[in-house]
Amino acid sequence: MLDTLKLMLSEYKVSPESSLRVQPASYEVATGEKVEFPLFRNEAGTFYGSKAYLNTENWNLTLKPLPAGNRGTGAFLQFSVPKNYYGSNYFSVGEAGTRAALKKVEGELVQNGVFTNLEEAEISRIDTFKNIEPEEPFSSYFSLFSLLKARRAQQRGYGTTFLVANSSQEFCVYDKLQEMREHGLETSELPETMRFEHRALKKEKVRTLYGFTRVNELFHGGYEVVKEKQVESWKNSLFSFSAEEVVVLGSKQLEQEMKAFQEKFGSNWFQYFLRSYGAYSLAKFAGKEVVRSALENLNSERTKVWRTMKLLEEAERELLVLKQEEGSSKTLGELYEELRGKVCELAGRN
Repeated sequence: MLDTLKLMLSEYKVSPESSLRVQPASYEVATGEKVEFPLFRNEAGTFYGSKAYLNTENWNLTLKPLPAGNRGTGAFLQFSVPKNYYGSNYFSVGEAGTRAALKKVEGELVQNGVFTNLEEAEISRIDTFKNIEPEEPFSSYFSLFSLLKARRAQQRGYGTTFLVANSSQEFCVYDKLQEMREHGLETSELPETMRFEHRALKKEKVRTLYGFTRVNELFHGGYEVVKEKQVESWKNSLFSFSAEEVVVLGSKQLEQEMKAFQEKFGSNWFQYFLRSYGAYSLAKFAGKEVVRSALENLNSERTKVWRTMKLLEEAERELLVLKQEEGSSKTLGELYEELRGKVCELAGRN
């Protein structure tokens, strides 16, 4: 369930032997005046700079001045719970595993000369996730995702990723195995996986959504709250529609495609629309090379085959400009009901 946690350390000590790196302050060329801040203090003195940081394979620690209106320096630690428990962030970690991951990170901080109690830290970001095994290829759902807009949020599609975001939270859906392969990870033993991530990006959002911000509250009833709110958040965002409403949204997409042809071709627009739709479907489900082979087997002249293929490609291109990616025999409503059922059920390991 939990993936990334970003914590603000409440109390911490940095030893003189710490592995922290201090980034020097910037300065004004004309005067040489430095823009620096006291970052931390130990027996060796006070260390100044623009920030201090320590990045490892499993976590990132940054000490930097707090935003305007706040005094002092903040120490922010970010890490993936399952990655620190399993070595990979594919599988979900339970409450006990989450606590074990925190203790592991805390021990590694000590090894690098930073001493703190992570259960006393404040949570400034929580990412939750759920993996599902889809019944169709990921691309089959992309036109559905394009219709499901969260309120007061910006929507951006990235091929194998669908993101709905505003300044305080994000809802992200992507092909998990494709993401792993892009990072050089082995996926041959894993089933096709669609990953749904919800990211509460700010401390205020964490408090509003879950009712707490301190790490130790996560292990005193907070873990179950996060699990329940994870489902509720998806129900209130991408899955707030009925299946019937999704069908209506799909008809609006088709209406936009028809309108574009109407504006371009005038009174004969539907003839061109049918031609393009037919070419699009033929190229997608049969394949252009299959069409070419069939024409050649009918003893068609080479020039006729070339002209036919050119007509097919031009007609297909007319619609591809407008058409969202698809590839399923299921209706939008059926695809929607499948995902809503799998993502919004409370039970399940992920």
